[in-house]
Amino acid sequence: MSLTQKTPSGKRQRLIDTATELFAKEGYHAVGVDRIIMESGVAKMTLYNHFASKSELVLAVLKQREESAAESLRAYVNQYEQPLERIRAVFLWHEAWFREATFCGCMFINAASEFPDHGDAIHRASAAQKQHVTALLGELLADLFELEVAARLAAQLLILVDGATVTAQISGCPDSAMMAWDIARQLIAVQQSTALTAQAASF
Repeated sequence: MSLTQKTPSGKRQRLIDTATELFAKEGYHAVGVDRIIMESGVAKMTLYNHFASKSELVLAVLKQREESAAESLRAYVNQYEQPLERIRAVFLWHEAWFREATFCGCMFINAASEFPDHGDAIHRASAAQKQHVTALLGELLADLFELEVAARLAAQLLILVDGATVTAQISGCPDSAMMAWDIARQLIAVQQSTALTAQAASF
């Protein structure tokens, strides 16, 4: 699994790709516009022709990152047919990502941390990405549960996924993804048992 995306050539794309690599490794505030210009080999005027501000560049980076990750994750999940295996695939995908040499943590978690104001466009973009992952989990869980239950479990599983991501970033342990899956599987099993008990009681 790779988050590397085939993208159009051009100076704008070079700026986004360079900024993505630098932001992922070093953080958003630590990397200035001059550094991005130097690393990309693109003139400052060209950068500002494409992006009115550094914040606009950050948003473009996050947009591309989300599109790439969402496409990759969806394709990975679609390799599986059974509902439980499709949910497990989300965690397997994360494990594969954690094992990549370029893994530096989640750019959306890091962005939300560096731009903590919930009204900031960058923070909102980061929160939206998490909502999209939750929606995917809810969609997968809806094959097993009623929508209300699926939505609640999806929110719980996102906490596990993000917790595993931060753990992998801090500890360098990619196994955190499947440790999180072990907990997720227990949550799902408990809910399945509860549903069966409720169903039996209705007869």
